[in-house]
Amino acid sequence: MRGLILRPAKVTFISVEFSQDKESCDCLLVSKEELLDLIIEDMDKCERLMSRKEEGKEKEILEKVNSILNREKPLSCELSREEIEEIAGYSFITTKPVIFFREAEIHSLLEDIFKKVGVIFFFTVNKNEAKAWQVKENTSILDCAAKIHTDLARGFIRGEVFNIKDLGNFRNLEEARQKKILKVVDKDYVVCDGDVINIRFKV
Repeated sequence: MRGLILRPAKVTFISVEFSQDKESCDCLLVSKEELLDLIIEDMDKCERLMSRKEEGKEKEILEKVNSILNREKPLSCELSREEIEEIAGYSFITTKPVIFFREAEIHSLLEDIFKKVGVIFFFTVNKNEAKAWQVKENTSILDCAAKIHTDLARGFIRGEVFNIKDLGNFRNLEEARQKKILKVVDKDYVVCDGDVINIRFKV
């Protein structure tokens, strides 16, 4: 089987920053012992807040939070997305997605991180450069086009898409079209992780 090998002159890599600032991070990469310390930190904050609140909806929410933390569970694993948004103003640390650190390969670790924070990557390729673009899950191809350049979104006609998982199944784009691996999509197409996209546009 012959595969298609793309050799661009420039490759742009993705960088991931591991921050020590708990408040600014997107997810928590911790050991189980470190997670317990964060749960205790949230528990102390919750108890202080509860002591100041009168009976009512806010007090009920905080009581639920306190119950979860007392079971030594992170809030992100027990609360719905709507509930987490409701208590966002309190800045509880364990509302952030949690990944337990193991001596895992870096690629596996990064996949876990991106999945937890709801991030995917699509690609653009030309003879000079292959570039990965980071977007949130469920992003339309029109919004992806705007991320590349506003003119692409403004003059969007159609998109051409294939996924990198299919690279070994065709030798060139014409064969990809014949095998229906290369899809023609409209502006509402939701881009998938690993999609390679080309935008046809006119301005």
